[in-house]
Parts: sequence; structure tokens; C-alpha cells
Amino acid sequence: MDFSFSAHTGLLEQFLARRDEIVDDIERRLLSVRGKAIWENADRGLLDDILNTCFFGSAAASPEASRLKGQLAAAHVADGFEPARGDGYSRDLDSAELILRARHEWDRQRWPGRNGRIVYAQSLYAVFILRHLERLSLRVWDEGNDTAADRLQEVQRLLDLLNTAGAPPCVRDARWLVQTAQGPLTRHLKPYFMIADRVSGSFTAGDRTEIHKAGAALAGGHLRSQLRHRSWETGRTFDDPHVLAMTRNSSAMDIALLVRDLVPLLREYSAACAEHDAQKRLALADAILQGLSADPELLLTRLDLLASSTIIEHLFVDRGEDRHARYTPMGEAHRECLGRYTELIGRTAHLLREDALSLDPAQAAYSPLGIVYGFCADLLSNMVLNTLCAPSAGDLSLEDTFISRGRLDQKRAQAEEWQCLPKVEGERHAFEHSIEWAKQMFARMLRALDARAARPTDLNASNCPQARLYIVPRGVTIESLVDGTLPAGIVSAQEHCLTSDVTRARETAATPLSRVQLATDRAEGRFLASADSEGAWFGVSRVPLTMCMSQGTDALITDVPSAVIDVLRLVCPEHLVVASGSD
Repeated sequence: MDFSFSAHTGLLEQFLARRDEIVDDIERRLLSVRGKAIWENADRGLLDDILNTCFFGSAAASPEASRLKGQLAAAHVADGFEPARGDGYSRDLDSAELILRARHEWDRQRWPGRNGRIVYAQSLYAVFILRHLERLSLRVWDEGNDTAADRLQEVQRLLDLLNTAGAPPCVRDARWLVQTAQGPLTRHLKPYFMIADRVSGSFTAGDRTEIHKAGAALAGGHLRSQLRHRSWETGRTFDDPHVLAMTRNSSAMDIALLVRDLVPLLREYSAACAEHDAQKRLALADAILQGLSADPELLLTRLDLLASSTIIEHLFVDRGEDRHARYTPMGEAHRECLGRYTELIGRTAHLLREDALSLDPAQAAYSPLGIVYGFCADLLSNMVLNTLCAPSAGDLSLEDTFISRGRLDQKRAQAEEWQCLPKVEGERHAFEHSIEWAKQMFARMLRALDARAARPTDLNASNCPQARLYIVPRGVTIESLVDGTLPAGIVSAQEHCLTSDVTRARETAATPLSRVQLATDRAEGRFLASADSEGAWFGVSRVPLTMCMSQGTDALITDVPSAVIDVLRLVCPEHLVVASGSD
């Protein structure tokens, strides 16, 4: 689409120059409404329209402004970042929700005077500008990689202007915006890997490192939080295989991208250790360890399962003219990245183990390993909602939340304030900071580092024996197998075969799913392998990797179409055994 980067930086400069006027308008139109019946049932769409009018609709706005309205959001969607539809929970910075939360809290307590409302209006203003800067940070490559660094500096300049006055800063470093802009859930996965490629092919080494540090810290925080929420939902411990399987089944992309961030960080970390640069070494170790804490088993002890757990089939696997499965260029790049990661983590595990001791949450008032939230936008929302009160440390930014050293008492106080933020009836607390949770996350990571350091070159550094996935092809019966083909103790994983053929599901004990749901699950990367065979979709879930194979137990699935077996041979060759009939 026709998009002008300079036109949008100019537009944001206009908004920043008119800050006081816009803030006054936000307060008057959206916050000074107590007792006005017309606003009692105002919907989110109306609130968003009014907020946009405060920026784009005033008499002081330039004629160019109305033409640019909505372009950034449209370009973001055109790039493939189409919002996911689902439970209605916003994974993005939602201005309408922030307005409604403030009104609800003021109704419950008391409405502030104009000065109090102005403080909150400044926060809403900052959120609006920050969302535009997030999306603008992903447009820095529009005219090629060569100009990306200069354009990112433009985004940084505008961010600095935003943070010079008004509300406390949410984000200080524009390099973090590249990651926060990708935080909300979307329907498509490909854009995330495209952005990762662009980051690796542009900027200075220092800028890339900071972007990767942000990526590792944010991914670690999100995945640890997801694990905690799954544990709450199921009533099981966080290390229960059922909880791990549920978490991993929806996080293949997150782990794959996390590895993309960890590889350059480990390379930089290794160099810092060799150069005896203690400060740089510990800063890198902090981000790396937060990333590793997301799933120490996959990322440290069971590297033999990492590739199979992170293959995004529809992006990484294709079929050639001979109809045989093969890796796409994106898939080959992922395999190369995993190879580099395996070598680097084996080489640095003992060093990371040393540095981890200085970041032990048991010895700290606050630890990033102890925070539990939903998505990155939830943390930014907490910063805004905290201005409804009198925050004890108004100058802490998002980046500070993910640094394990410095101002720990202030970070702990801020975390306690976030835990007390207003919530609607029946809603679980949106944020938690628990040193006990941090200690649990740290302990499991430390055990995994010990195992990897002890066996740096073994893909399986755990004490569990290597297990296999046994496949019986469609048309072959268990009875026809030669005695001894299936090992003793093998368990059925048939329920983790999914098919749109209801009759076949009933006959084979597979799980029936609609074609629409199977297509959605495939697009979200939930399958080891899948194919449209004999007029029906058939997929094999990733769940047996965790429920069976990571526990050292062989798994069996039957009635698998040849097209699915072809993909399985490609994505998990070390673990696959195809059982043929005796005849």
C-alpha cells in the first residue's frame, strides 16, 4: 500500500506539539462525564472514535492528518498482523478498556477533580502515541534494510519527545517497540519470522543485541506466565506433563522465535566472557537466562525434541514436484539456527550456570522470574492504570521490569501496587509477583543448566531414556505386525490423532474435529504433521512429544496416511519408527 514513513513522523510531531490541547480534549470528552446518562452505556467503538477525534478532528489538525488516519493500522494488517478473534480478551493496548476501567474505579471510589482527570488523560494520550510508534517501528524497513537504522532513530527521537513531559514513561527504548509491536495474538504466523529476518539483516550490532534482549526477556515472561495460568486452570503443578503439553502445544512459534533471539545473544555472551567484560557479560546473561527459563527442558536438556517441538509445518515444510515433503527456505533457516543454538548452548552452559548464581531470586526483593501476567500489553496497561493512584516509582519503564538488578525495592513496590489495581467482578488478578514462583522457575532452570553443562554435546542431557514414536500406516493392522515390532511398555497416543472423518475417528479411536478447527490448529502450528487425505484432514498433535517421549515412554499411533508419514520422516527422523505389516 502507499505508505509514507516521513508523513507519519510528521503527523506524530504535530500530535506531540499539540500535547496540552489534545490532553485537555481527552479529559473534557472522555473523562469529565460523571452523571451524564449518554455515556453510561457507551460502547468501545464510540470511545475509540472520540479518542481519535481528539487527535485528528480538532481545528488545529492539518488537512494531511485526516488522510493519514488509520493508515498505520491498515498497513500493520496488510503485513499479515491480522488480530485473532476469540474470547474477546484484548491482547493489545486497549484505550477503550483503560477508559472504562478508570470510570469503573471512580464510580466505586470517588471521581477526582480536573487535576486528577488530567493526569489520567496524559496517560491515555501517551498510550495513543505509543501504539503509533510501535507500528511505525515495524515500518522502518519499507525502503530496504539500508535505511532501517536511521528510521529507527527517528522513532527513538519521537519516543524521547513523548517521554519529556506528561505521563511517566512506559517505554524508553525504541528497540523494545520492535518487540512489543508483535505482542498481540494474530491469525498468521509468517509475519513474525519475516520481522526476525529483517532484524538480523539490518541495524548495528548493538541495536540488534538490544532487540534480541527484549525478545528473549518478553518471550520468557510470557511463556512462564502461560505456564502459571495453565497450572491454575488445571489444578496441577507447573511441571506436570499435562500442563507442559498444553503450554507447548500453543507456543511452537514463541519457542522458535526465542531461539532466533538466543543465538546472537549467546554469541555475544561468549565473546564478552572471552574479553572479561563483566558488566556486558552479566547483562547478557540476565536476558539469556530469562529466555531459557521459559522451558528449560526443551531449551537445555532435551535438545533432541526441540526441532520437532518448534516446526511450523505450513511455513517450514512444502512438497516438491515429486510430492515428497521437503523443507522450505524458511524451514532450512530454522534448522540452521537450531544447529547453531545447540553448539552455543553446549559451549556456554557452565558459564551461564556461574552467572545465574548472582541473579538468584532467593537473594532479591524482586525478580523478573516472579512476574505473572498475560501479554506485554497487560504490563503497559498496568503502568497506565497505576496513575489512577499515586505510584511510588513513576519513572520505572517496561525495560526496568525485566532487569534483575538495580532498584529492586522500588520494582517490588511497583509490583505490589500492580497487584492491587482495580479489576472487574470475577476477574483474576491481571498481575502477580511471587518470589516463591521465581524460586521455582530458577531452580528448574539451574537443574537444566547443570545437566547441559555436564553433557554439553549430548542432545539428550536428561536421565530419561530415548523414546520413539511408532507409526502404523493406514491399511496395516496391529495384528499383522511381526512379533517384537512394538516394544514392551509402549502406550497408545491415538487420541492425539485428529481427523475430520467422524466415522474413521470412531473406528480408530482418533479425536474428531471439524475441518475448520483443524485448519485453525494447523495455522497456529499445533501439529507435528498433517495432510488432506482421502477427502478428510488428518493431523498428529505435538502432545505425545511431552506426554510420552520426554518421559522416556514409547508412543504408538495407527491408521496414519502416507502423506502424514512423509512429513513425520522429515520433522522427527531421530524418533520415528514406521511399523510395516508381516505381509
